[in-house]
Amino acid sequence: MRIAYVTHTRFPVQKAHGKQIAEVCSALAALKHKVTLLCPSVFNSIPVDGFSYYGLKRTFKVEYLGHTDATLQWWVPGILHFAVNMRRYRKAFRSYFAQHRFDLLYVRSPFLLATLLKTGIPVVLELHALPRFGVKKLARMSRGCARVVCLTSLMRSAFIAAGANPKRVVVEADGVDLKQFTPLHDSQAAKKRWGLPKTVPVIGYVGSFVTRKSLEKGVGVLLEGLQHLVRSHRKFHGWIVGGPENWRRRYEIRARQMGIDDCVHFKGQIPGPLVPEALAACDILVYPAPASKHPYFQRDTSPLKLFEYLASGKPIVCADLPPLRDVVDEKTVYLFTPGDPGSLSGWLEHVLKHPKEAQAKAKRGLTLVKNYAWEKRMERILRGL
Repeated sequence: MRIAYVTHTRFPVQKAHGKQIAEVCSALAALKHKVTLLCPSVFNSIPVDGFSYYGLKRTFKVEYLGHTDATLQWWVPGILHFAVNMRRYRKAFRSYFAQHRFDLLYVRSPFLLATLLKTGIPVVLELHALPRFGVKKLARMSRGCARVVCLTSLMRSAFIAAGANPKRVVVEADGVDLKQFTPLHDSQAAKKRWGLPKTVPVIGYVGSFVTRKSLEKGVGVLLEGLQHLVRSHRKFHGWIVGGPENWRRRYEIRARQMGIDDCVHFKGQIPGPLVPEALAACDILVYPAPASKHPYFQRDTSPLKLFEYLASGKPIVCADLPPLRDVVDEKTVYLFTPGDPGSLSGWLEHVLKHPKEAQAKAKRGLTLVKNYAWEKRMERILRGL
């Protein structure tokens, strides 16, 4: 099929959604579809193209629709930049789709949906969150889609309750590029590459520190859990990798105030292609989360890093969030109470004391994650269209 993936963001972009979009397009191309990624023409500070940035082969086409960038017009207030650019972007669709033919449109931006449905081309809508306002309106509009993809079963249930057609709504979690983890990187070589100690276990976190600009993902809980280990006189090296930079500095200050900065160290964001090697340098990986009723934690999240953790073949101590139960359970990871540093440190102690049991879970995780290869995911989504 000729497929146009329509995004509303700059490309590439530092946030996880940029990588997810790139991986979806790459997987569709691997399935022999002719794929074009359509992007708005907005300023981008990243100096390289998306293929170099995400470490992907140039198997799909990227086009930036021609329109004036509001961010470069001094008379347009900053608060209006996005709205003005999206209005111009949607307007550019008319001439573009009049000149280019596609069999399918793929989109994860709900506010582009109405414009795309007017083209008469079948649309697949992939939802990564339900809007705080207007979910019933979106649910009604989604009835015009050929398929709606929800990342979690809890999101699907809520969207159907809002009025979506249950026959067209499927659940597909995020995925992982298994080729980046095959073969698995040598742990000792990875420790040497990143300058990490080989004599004590490395407890790691690799990923972004916040989502939606200010919603903390749980690094603070991780720091408190590591502080518990210090108080129990457990020897370890904590390695926390990610950003944004201002949040990294904030957590570094907190670690110093907690008195754990001698055994917990931070590294800023690293390029995507280096993530598998960074994970290989860790002996235990932690997916933390706060105690929060926010829909992101209670319904919507399907984190890329969890799939990367599984693909690394490492023991995982994971926050027991309801949406993650679609993917993992006690057979593959150690589940701790979100927001509870005592629960987290208790399971870290358990892993350190029971390495054979932990490796058995990690091995089962490696088998499980094969079902979440991007190509398999996209094949399931398009099946029957």
